[in-house]
Amino acid sequence: MKYIILSADNAPSVYSVPDKLADNLEEYCLDFCCNYLKNSPSAKKYIKNGVFYYNEKDFIDYINTYIFSDTPAVFIKTLSNSNSIPNKYKNLPSFNF
Repeated sequence: MKYIILSADNAPSVYSVPDKLADNLEEYCLDFCCNYLKNSPSAKKYIKNGVFYYNEKDFIDYINTYIFSDTPAVFIKTLSNSNSIPNKYKNLPSFNF
């Protein structure tokens, strides 16, 4: 398991995720946004008045349900803001939805 940082135009959060997800974070995030949300009937809950509403927690739910259910991602902590990320987390893979 590796740490990543996810956000959705809010304070970034650190998650512990399977290595494969951390090593290919952008690919998984884009697949969620560009394929799952647009094509899966189970993603209809994210559409309101024809607009998609989702955040990093929804991505983690998707990952834990459909991709890595045997080794689920785990929330670690929310950071105060993206301008003061502690050195411990500065070089982690990150994605902002």
